[in-house]
Amino acid sequence: MSTNGITAPDASNPEGLDAEVEAREKELCSRCQELNLSVDKFVIYDGAFRPPKKSVGHGRGQQFSLKSGNGLFQLGSFSDIEQRSRDGCPLCFLAVKSVEPYNAGPQVEFGEVVASLIERGSICFVNWEIDGRDNDPNSGRKARTRRIRLHWNNKLVSDSYLVFVAPQRLFDINSDSQGSWEREAFFLGRELRTDGNNQVLMKSWLDQCSEHHGPSCSGDHNNEFLEMATQSYFGVIDTLDMCLKSLPFRQGKSPKKKKSSDDVDVVRIRRDYRERSRGTSPSEVSVKQNEEQECDRDLYEPYVALSYVWGLAKNYTTDISNIRVHQQQGSLETFLGKIPKVIRDAMELVRRLGLRYLWVDSLCIVQDSKRSWNLNSRMMNVIYGNAHLTICAADGSDAWFGLKALDSSGHSTKQYIEKCAPGVRLMVSQLAETGINSSVWNTRAWTFQERLLSKRCLIFTEGRVFFQCRSATMSEDLVSESHGAGWSLDLAKALPQILHELKRRPIRVYMNCMSRYSERQLTKAKDILAAFNGVSNMISNVMRAPFIFGLPSSHFDLALLWEPLGAVSRRVPGKDEDFGDFVFPSWSWCGWKGGSMSYRTCQLEGVLTNVHEWLTEHTWIAWYIRDGRGNLRPVWDGEISKACDSVEERWKGYKDIPPEYKFIVLQERALVNLGSPNEGDFIKWAKEQEAAAKEAKRIELEIRRPPLSHYDGYGPRPEPQYGRERERERRHAIVLRERSSSSDRRRGQDGNGGQGINGEDESEPTFSDEYGRKIPLDVAKRIRNGFQQCLPDNPFRVYIEPYTATPDKDFPDQPLLQFWTWWASLRLSKAPTSSSPSKNETTLPGLTKFDISDAVNDWCGSILLPSSWVSAQEKAGHPVDGSSRDFLAISDAKAFTKEECDVWTYYVPKERESSEWELFYVLLVEMRERIWYRVAVGKVFKQAFENAVGRKRWREIVMG
Repeated sequence: MSTNGITAPDASNPEGLDAEVEAREKELCSRCQELNLSVDKFVIYDGAFRPPKKSVGHGRGQQFSLKSGNGLFQLGSFSDIEQRSRDGCPLCFLAVKSVEPYNAGPQVEFGEVVASLIERGSICFVNWEIDGRDNDPNSGRKARTRRIRLHWNNKLVSDSYLVFVAPQRLFDINSDSQGSWEREAFFLGRELRTDGNNQVLMKSWLDQCSEHHGPSCSGDHNNEFLEMATQSYFGVIDTLDMCLKSLPFRQGKSPKKKKSSDDVDVVRIRRDYRERSRGTSPSEVSVKQNEEQECDRDLYEPYVALSYVWGLAKNYTTDISNIRVHQQQGSLETFLGKIPKVIRDAMELVRRLGLRYLWVDSLCIVQDSKRSWNLNSRMMNVIYGNAHLTICAADGSDAWFGLKALDSSGHSTKQYIEKCAPGVRLMVSQLAETGINSSVWNTRAWTFQERLLSKRCLIFTEGRVFFQCRSATMSEDLVSESHGAGWSLDLAKALPQILHELKRRPIRVYMNCMSRYSERQLTKAKDILAAFNGVSNMISNVMRAPFIFGLPSSHFDLALLWEPLGAVSRRVPGKDEDFGDFVFPSWSWCGWKGGSMSYRTCQLEGVLTNVHEWLTEHTWIAWYIRDGRGNLRPVWDGEISKACDSVEERWKGYKDIPPEYKFIVLQERALVNLGSPNEGDFIKWAKEQEAAAKEAKRIELEIRRPPLSHYDGYGPRPEPQYGRERERERRHAIVLRERSSSSDRRRGQDGNGGQGINGEDESEPTFSDEYGRKIPLDVAKRIRNGFQQCLPDNPFRVYIEPYTATPDKDFPDQPLLQFWTWWASLRLSKAPTSSSPSKNETTLPGLTKFDISDAVNDWCGSILLPSSWVSAQEKAGHPVDGSSRDFLAISDAKAFTKEECDVWTYYVPKERESSEWELFYVLLVEMRERIWYRVAVGKVFKQAFENAVGRKRWREIVMG
């Protein structure tokens, strides 16, 4: 019989599998015996470990490699394993049961998983993985335990593990406090308690972290928190007095007393915070202030925060009509029947853990007060980052489900433990992230930052509870190392682990966070930035620069290169939605919805190798944003801005140095010819567009070359008539002569010799601009920071405000960028579909690949367009295939991938290997009411801008 006496419920075992197995003595099947299991393969003892020559467990034939992650062992198909399980093999029994617990996610039934496994003949593979590691001060991390990984070649089933179970005699202990366990038991499995009495265990986890994990988990109260705690909008629930109140000071630490070594001046707290908000570096704070801050860290009582899913059911909240009532002692006791169960359970848990104060958004924020909501939502990184603990309610799909593991009957998830060799009892286990990832809670946008920003979390999911902090992950079914200083697979997969890179490379943390966050769902589409505000605040503190509509200003050129990974559409109000004053720009990921966004590594080849070098040598645009008063404000100014605090130089952003004097002189000369705005400028532009379109049609009629969309890519291309082919060759020869002519002939013209912004001509001088970038003469003498295009709301002039690191919150920025760059019109044609796509070819649903070609239909780049946009254009009578469209050059790109350009056609007269930085990153844009809007990002040869349908031109752009 099962070693722990727990059997599977009848509902999941309709054919009586357990009863059949229990009726006979269990023995490993011949296939599982080849694993050669023994105790010393799971537990690694002190000293140099050498695999034993002969195993003391069952074994014959093949020796399964002990190397972690090496040599997958095929256990068999699901049908075969299930049959061997019926025949009595305990390890096959565990493999069958590994597909059961919350592996398929909330939308997939268990029966559907089993049917898929059988229908597809899914195979189970096993391999060893190092699990527990000690942090040895002399030799670093030292392996202590291994576990067996079970991997099915079926996307519906997540990986599971077989973990060695600690000795039975130790299971009476329900605490992970120091000294409770023998050292040999760390990182081994333990049986779940069925009485739901796990508060002692949770308290021991919390105490271990608080007392032993040090600075990485302490999160001492910083000036931002101390400033917030003194404000009138921040309050908590007193779970003993059952009312709302401001967070109290610790006993004996009131700032109203005469200031001593243990007291603090609230005025000074606010002064210090405001100085830091203006960009004051921590190194610039005096030693005396640092000493005072050390005394401030325990000024306020600890509080717990709650992260949960509201759901569709109506929840009881604090509003203007009842806020005064909720502040009266005992008032919340009166409304307990109306308050969702998850909040009631959280109140009870806070008391059981020996704490008192709880922050819950629905009760601590006045929900119908726009001011209260805005003030609190802007401080989410402070609220969750300074909470002593965050309770994450990942059970169920709404606030009425509660914290299941607190109930006496809460453990609905069964453990499966079997004896598989002498002294070897194995247990099926999933990583904490497996259950978390399958929860509805993990799909919500607000909960992303709530978990990421918290220093400690108790996560309730699928009737179980996990503890996660920045140093360890602890769970009910695994024994944790007493000081929590060890390391396990559960910790490696935890979301907060990405923060360990924050100080080394904050831009990578941002890119990772944005990609993960964009996958989440929002009830109110207009909350897209509000629910990310805490994350952006945290990252901007390291970057020392503000975020602009979700993009970090210190790396703005790179931040613009995001791409959708699926079908997307613009984020605009729906039928029953009201965005109020919120308008989201097309140039930021926050302006799109329906699919996740990402910075694709394949597209950023050459950029991520050294981000700082790319930003300072391969970008050139001076970016300006329209503020709430309609004035322009520079996104970066090296004289005032503070450079990113990244520890690694290559991940830094722009420089914080003033521009070179010669560069300022060139810019002043360029501004002399900048006139006032007038309607004639736009009429002239419209005529140029019309002329360019006519020229494109004339060329096409002369050449009559079949467009790419009419050629399927297989067999010989249809041959045009001889005279037309000669005309095409003549035009192509002209292009080649232009490419090979000297750069001196073209210097001062719109073109730059095919060398792009940073050409290969080493003799061409460069000038340091306000971003600390090397700007070539051809760009340095062009207008970059003077503008003449006005807006209807500000029609009389363009006024440029000085740079500020703290944008006006009362008048938030408008979603409008204004800048100068190269413009050209190029042709789009739908890329031919390959009948046998290569292994590396990316197919993204909802996106259609288009080729980009120049005036003579020569291929010069590619781009992925939202299929919904293509359909909308065709429906409006503007077919995309074969049309000429507007492109803006925004930065240099290093090279095409093989997927983008599988055949090298020598568009530039170089071999592929020697062609670097010959490309532009471009935005495909469309204009409405004189404002450009982003459609997609792609790459093209720089030379294509010279050979374009609408020739390359330096233009002022307003992009919304």
